[in-house]
Amino acid sequence: MPTEIARKKSLKELVLEAELGDAKKVEAEANRSQGNTVLFLLRLLLKNMVEREKLLDVIVKGWDVKAVDLSTLSIDSDVIKLVPDILQKRYTLLPFAKEEGILSIALPDPKNLLFVEDIELRTGLKVQPYFAFPDEIVEAAQKAGFSRSAGFSKVDLVAEEEEEAEQAASEKEKKEGKEQEASAGEGATEALEKALEAVRSQKGAASEEGLEIGAIAVKTDVTEVNTNAPEVEKLINIIILASMREKASDIHVEPFEDPKGKKSKVGVRLRVDGFLREAKYIKIPWVFRNAIIAKIKIMTKTMNITERRTPQSGRIQVMAKGNPVEFRVEIVPTVHGESCVMRVLDRRSVQVDINSMGFLPDTLVKLLALLQGIGGKKNFGLIIACGPTGSGKSTTLYGCLNYTNRPDIKILTAENPVEYNLDGVIQVPVNPELKLSGDKVFDFSAALRSFLRLDPDVIMVGEIRDRETAHIAMEAAMTGHLVFSTIHTNDAASVIARLVEMKIPAYLVASTMKAILAQRLSRRICSECRQEIDPTPAEINIFKEHNVSIAPGAKLYRGRGGDCTNCGGSGFKGRCPIHELLVMDDNIRALCLKEMASGPLKQAAIDGGMRTLTQDGLNKALSGMTTVREVMGGGASEAEAEEQPKEEPPGEVKPPEQVA
Repeated sequence: MPTEIARKKSLKELVLEAELGDAKKVEAEANRSQGNTVLFLLRLLLKNMVEREKLLDVIVKGWDVKAVDLSTLSIDSDVIKLVPDILQKRYTLLPFAKEEGILSIALPDPKNLLFVEDIELRTGLKVQPYFAFPDEIVEAAQKAGFSRSAGFSKVDLVAEEEEEAEQAASEKEKKEGKEQEASAGEGATEALEKALEAVRSQKGAASEEGLEIGAIAVKTDVTEVNTNAPEVEKLINIIILASMREKASDIHVEPFEDPKGKKSKVGVRLRVDGFLREAKYIKIPWVFRNAIIAKIKIMTKTMNITERRTPQSGRIQVMAKGNPVEFRVEIVPTVHGESCVMRVLDRRSVQVDINSMGFLPDTLVKLLALLQGIGGKKNFGLIIACGPTGSGKSTTLYGCLNYTNRPDIKILTAENPVEYNLDGVIQVPVNPELKLSGDKVFDFSAALRSFLRLDPDVIMVGEIRDRETAHIAMEAAMTGHLVFSTIHTNDAASVIARLVEMKIPAYLVASTMKAILAQRLSRRICSECRQEIDPTPAEINIFKEHNVSIAPGAKLYRGRGGDCTNCGGSGFKGRCPIHELLVMDDNIRALCLKEMASGPLKQAAIDGGMRTLTQDGLNKALSGMTTVREVMGGGASEAEAEEQPKEEPPGEVKPPEQVA
């Protein structure tokens, strides 16, 4: 069941209910304070509108918080320094004690969880908030030797009141703006209800997802969102539900501001099967743009919600039907606000047998032959997976590790970050930002040096990025270890040239390299609406140009799309890999010592029986897994291309669809 969030009454409501002062004057001071609890407290106290002791009693009972008398305490300056000075001034707070990992702080607004969570993220300590009046906090800070200002005195308050007379005209404008914002908020609530209903009414209803999202300290079932929950929380739940239902790999939350204020929107796009789709049924009101990003930051438990000028990285943990799913979060500042991308790391996607990962039979036989005889230092060498970002390299290597994983083999991995947890595998998260003694950092090369002393049989390095990592990986391969890693190149033959560019000796590359697997991902034809078609003359020529035989009368396949509910009308559902496996033999090793260019090496591998990426993809097009257009990088299928709108003539460009 969802966690109920009880709203605590505002300070104005507490004072009015307790009848501590004249109701009209209290209302007036609350309006002049514009929701600022600190300023409202100061107005009540400095104008002697309420008695301090009675107000304290009402706040303690109404907010269910503990109060602290700072005047009776001797505060250690080291404790005060635990919280950055800028935060103390911003939130008008004062740390006064630390015991067993719990930091006690005094502040005038202890019910504000955002303040507390921000301090916990900054300090790494559990925070226990206590109530104290702002003037008492300033006095205690000054007594401890820390200057405090920023409007905590009668002089500042009187000066502010004098300025209010000059701002009478602008106050009317602000009031009108607030009324418009309130109206937008009411419309936002209605939009939220419709968006949530739209997600639930889609195929694979939310009630069947069994999704739980890991928030601050509890896990809430987002498929049973309480209609009384905060709007921001419901929006986050809607976005996550939609991504899980669509099986998206990435979630993009992007603000786009219209200078006139009419078409400002917060767009949500989902990357499904490698292509971005606009989630039109998710409408985020523009006024929620900062709150959405702040909530995502809080859920990561590591990001600074007050920092909006620099990029930040973090993670969110989710449970779906008892299976762990993580979101790798990246937030960057833009001219219109912060933009967020969440990469979905579904651990279920790697719990797959390598035999069902889309390899053609002969390619799979060659790959599995490379993984035989592990143990006792009998099978050693370097196996590299290459390809662009998001091409499934890590997933393929995880499949290889799963295949080799057994009790008599020790497997170590160095990853940044660890994307998936594998049972029986020792996984080490490297952190290049972590400074060790001297100028050393904890990067891939440092992890590899340590691995060699841990008696492993199999080692996986997340990525070969520099000469030192490559050199140590090859040394490990020479000393009886089977080493897996990844690198960014276009094809298998280019890996050898790339390593030589890193100043690795050619003889070392030739002697340690065992195999290179290049990989791409292509959209898979929907199994529900797949239909046979006759190949066009252009497609037949493509097969001939790449030396792939196609029998007379052979059929190709395409997704019908249209009203298909399985693929949403796109004609594609899921992705299939395209492989190029270069197995090192004596001829290629001898050529490596003479020629480093990728062209001759690739031709030698083809002469030795290697199937190129294009040839592998065309064979899978013949078997009905994908289309020729996908293999050749055309993107949309012919059916989709026919449905594309014609280009508008100059001066008649249609305005973009308004999302919010």
